[in-house]
Amino acid sequence: MPTDALEALRRECELASQIVLELPEEDFARRTRLPAWNVKQLLGHMYRDVDRTNVGLDTDAPAVADTDSTSYWREYDPATDGPATAQRAIEVASGHETGQALANAWDEMWRRALGRAGDTDRDRVLVTWGPALTLEEFLRTRVLEIAVHRMDLNAALGLPPNPTEDSVTIVTEILLGLLDAPPPGSVDVSDLALIEVSTGRRDPTAEERSALGDLVDRLPLLQ
Repeated sequence: MPTDALEALRRECELASQIVLELPEEDFARRTRLPAWNVKQLLGHMYRDVDRTNVGLDTDAPAVADTDSTSYWREYDPATDGPATAQRAIEVASGHETGQALANAWDEMWRRALGRAGDTDRDRVLVTWGPALTLEEFLRTRVLEIAVHRMDLNAALGLPPNPTEDSVTIVTEILLGLLDAPPPGSVDVSDLALIEVSTGRRDPTAEERSALGDLVDRLPLLQ
């Protein structure tokens, strides 16, 4: 049975809420492994990631999708688009007086957004900034965003990465698609390692370089 993207995203959001709703205020100022952001600003980015669901559902869209959850990422250029993305997250964070205020807003927003998604046909086409894709494919992109950024959140707080099994399945499918690699299981690195090195969270080890072969020259895929 295919992995349900909406339920995978819901679980990742729930786990993020469990962390940030109980987080001491001073911990929102901790630096993350993403140089542009502290924990509060990272949460601001995660807020925007999921709120795009509301944006898409509120926006008229073409009848036909032109992108899927893999090709979607080829439309984003970190060098060109990254600075504006980083700044918008900082603006979301600064719009809330405290980290806890943002945490509460995050918890309310994602529940509302995913509730709306659950009431919408998965074939409905969405546009949030350029590419047009079905709600099903869009939800898969949100799973990648929140799963990877929850790993960033956990790293900043000294917690294990702990992505859910369903989100790992979806994220690795997307990353292998971007690599034009064989199906999952045929690349001899762990799924967690593939996620970390493909998203630029760390450099591959010598053993991982050997296992990836020529594919290593295409890393990182996302930053």
